[in-house]
Amino acid sequence: MTSSGHKPLTKAETVALWHAVDDMALMVRAMRQDPLCTPEQIAARRTLLTTAKRALRKVNALRKQGL
Repeated sequence: MTSSGHKPLTKAETVALWHAVDDMALMVRAMRQDPLCTPEQIAARRTLLTTAKRALRKVNALRKQGL
């Protein structure tokens, strides 16, 4: 456990997050081909995907530090 009382992140947990972010990217690609999705909706999801990718990089860095 870390000093904050939480268990460190496992590789399996970060891999699961990576798969979730990858699925989100697939969804954004599919939205671009869906005529019912507006450019605004796609842009909002793309922004959220960018944020999720940044967060995943931070999570991977924390895991490598053993946090």
